[in-house]
Amino acid sequence: MSLRDQSNIVLRNIIRNYYRERPLQPPLEIHKREIALESLEDGAYLRHLSFAYMDRLYDYILKNKTPLHLYYSSALYENPSAQPMEAKGWIGSELIFDIDADKYRGCSESYYICVKDNQVFNAKPDSCKSGGKPLEIPLVSWNCIKRALQDAVKLRDILMTDLGFKDVKIFFSGNRGFHVRVSDEAVLALNSEERRLIADYVSCENLDQERVFPTQKFKREERVVFSNVEYGLRRRVKDEAGKAGILRKDRLRNEEVFTISMDELLQILPSVCVTIDKVVTMDLSRLSRFVGSLNCKSGLKVVEVTDVSKFMDYTYKDLSPFKGKISITPLVDFPGLPVYGNRIDLRRGVKVELDAEDALHVVLKGLAHIFSIKSLEVRA
Repeated sequence: MSLRDQSNIVLRNIIRNYYRERPLQPPLEIHKREIALESLEDGAYLRHLSFAYMDRLYDYILKNKTPLHLYYSSALYENPSAQPMEAKGWIGSELIFDIDADKYRGCSESYYICVKDNQVFNAKPDSCKSGGKPLEIPLVSWNCIKRALQDAVKLRDILMTDLGFKDVKIFFSGNRGFHVRVSDEAVLALNSEERRLIADYVSCENLDQERVFPTQKFKREERVVFSNVEYGLRRRVKDEAGKAGILRKDRLRNEEVFTISMDELLQILPSVCVTIDKVVTMDLSRLSRFVGSLNCKSGLKVVEVTDVSKFMDYTYKDLSPFKGKISITPLVDFPGLPVYGNRIDLRRGVKVELDAEDALHVVLKGLAHIFSIKSLEVRA
């Protein structure tokens, strides 16, 4: 048996031991959801699965296919296992938003690695000498993750305060971003175009600026006018201008108003809007990760963010359900491999013992095999 096969057997046992703790948070009406997964055994992406109860799902992932990634549909269906999609009988879909940390300045860089050739590149090569495509290793730091959470909180506030939704939750994806889910009954029947309009609103895209922010001339200068009481986007802009100390008092037809210049408006808008992946929000059949599942791009778990200040104090190791030591055999020379801002030294073929969180991250990235487990605890 090859070292790779041995490593995969150990990895399978680690993942299954985690799911034996039954860590998954079941979605409402799971019997109406499509279930999907990517399996460790063959790398296959399996869709159109359906389970009437969580017990049956656990039986499947513990005995048949070990999930590297585990999903359920945002949509509810009459027959979720039917194919093609049109045969499922769509009932309605929750509203999903996706915020990734790699959109921020300094958070989008990657390394590219040709593992067989033992070569690391700062820029993506066309191909590896040995053939095939290089592995991409993102350099997202934990500070980038925190920036994404700040936007997720801002988005939640917009959805609740401006649009009146009530059941709005934030979830860490287990890798480098956050999902914001609206489960109000009112959103279930929204079509793709209606979801696009909501996405446009929260991101300030396709904004009719002249209509939303009309100007008046004050001493030969065109300025945006605000009244004492504002709502929605105008309220957010006015509040931000007040915080920045640029909100000026003026008089318009004997009424006291507040104004900012057009240049100031353009500077403020990005700070009160949220950049999202609109395709995700418009998709009526979008798959979303099970809360409590492992994201095997990183080895971290998907969690609901119920206490933002507490999450801000976390490190990536706080989001790993594993604790202990694992010995790995690196497949490449990589001094200072970044793991959410932490640095790990790898030497090809030279065994190294790492904290379980770091070892699993490196193995799941395809840069090492598991050699042995010294100690490993599972925290569901």
